[in-house]
Amino acid sequence: MKRDIAGLKAGQFDLLVIGGGINGCAIARDASLRGLKTALIEKDDFACGASGKSTKIIHGGIRYLEQFNLNLIYEALHERGTLLRTAPGMVWPLEFIIPVYKGDPRPLIMMRTGVFIYDLLAGRSNIHCHRPLNKSELTLFEPSITPKGLRGGVMYCDAQMDDIRLCLDNAISAFQAGCCVANKVEAEGFVKREGRVGGVEVKDTLTGEKFTIRAQYVVNSTGAWSNRLVWADEPHAPAITRPTKGIHLIYKKLPITRAMLFSARKDKRIFFAIPWRDYTLIGTTDTDFDGSPDEVYAERSDVEYLLDEIRRVFPDENISKEGVITTYAGLRPLMNTQGIAPWKVSREHFIKESGSGLISVVGGKYTTYRRLAQQLVDLVIRKFEGRAFKPCETAVQGPSPAKTKGEGDLRAQMEYAVNHEMAVSLTDLLARRLQLSMTPSRGLDVYEEAGRIMGELLNWSASQVEYEIQAYKYEIRRNTECLT
Repeated sequence: MKRDIAGLKAGQFDLLVIGGGINGCAIARDASLRGLKTALIEKDDFACGASGKSTKIIHGGIRYLEQFNLNLIYEALHERGTLLRTAPGMVWPLEFIIPVYKGDPRPLIMMRTGVFIYDLLAGRSNIHCHRPLNKSELTLFEPSITPKGLRGGVMYCDAQMDDIRLCLDNAISAFQAGCCVANKVEAEGFVKREGRVGGVEVKDTLTGEKFTIRAQYVVNSTGAWSNRLVWADEPHAPAITRPTKGIHLIYKKLPITRAMLFSARKDKRIFFAIPWRDYTLIGTTDTDFDGSPDEVYAERSDVEYLLDEIRRVFPDENISKEGVITTYAGLRPLMNTQGIAPWKVSREHFIKESGSGLISVVGGKYTTYRRLAQQLVDLVIRKFEGRAFKPCETAVQGPSPAKTKGEGDLRAQMEYAVNHEMAVSLTDLLARRLQLSMTPSRGLDVYEEAGRIMGELLNWSASQVEYEIQAYKYEIRRNTECLT
């Protein structure tokens, strides 16, 4: 995948996609596979927002049963099946256990009935049937949880993913299908002809150069940044998204054999403890956020909320901030629905078109990204009357998995990331291509060597190398200062 600024300047595109999260990358891939001349730009890096800061599960959303949102659950469960078939290296089955305690906001019969309905909605896409567990069976499976007040539970199956890798591989696959792709290109305004959007004024943030990308149709798939582009198009338009913050803890490995789902006592929200590589992922929160989407980090209150809840279930594990390796936080770009709690806002996706023709993606779950992309590309293709396009292939053909990158050899991995995965900053490399920021070292044991090597590969000056090192250290510091 090569950063093609010259191609962006010279091309007249059928479709320009703004936003390198999972939705934008999937839209660009689907459109390119069907024969649309497509471009994809991202102002920072692929998966740098919520698409790289999720709970890392592909699921129907068992909690949406309380909202009777059966259509969303049905769609998500069947998309789960599609992703398990088409992206087996990036999505895999994961068993969950739901323990239910005396005093929990959701009684045992409710959880067991909910999982039964969940499996029914999955139909032939079900991974395997759920299993009710009594107290003895549950403590046999997970002996580390407290038996005090335990009523029983239920086991069921969903799926886990590498969210960053899945997003990156969609971007790479879009490039392989002919898409003109570039990160570090920021949309600043729109070019209009007779009141219709016909292109985007952009800035290459690496060089400061400004230029215009011309396209017949433009998609705003910028997640929590969506309102900014909506207002650039129509200054008096209402906000289309309501960003809510979700934080996660990367915790030292807890003695659990499966993922676990709990009901929080404080506010009745559902949260998870999930095995992730050699650690445990704990999350998430769901709170309104009105700050800059460029500065989203966990706060001390977020960390204490999760630790207090998990401590109740694992009283013998000495749960504390000292066990937290790092944190991360992202913004969900939910539909702008007011008057209800953040966790009750629908996770369905919507496609909106402004009077000037700007097409915006609103809401959605990671699980349904492929379906969202298919629906949006269907919409765009219908606008090209008289042109023939290929049918959608993404339900049978998954994104191309990454090739071997010289595992264990830092320089070989870096060369691959720079030459084939568009890593153009040290944070791109350590936080997303190699994901070292989520390990116990947080990448601080290799950042100087990595900065030096990357400087050689990209011809950085000594001052640029130092800038990149300081930018990476800033990101690590912001993700961990809530632990002090």
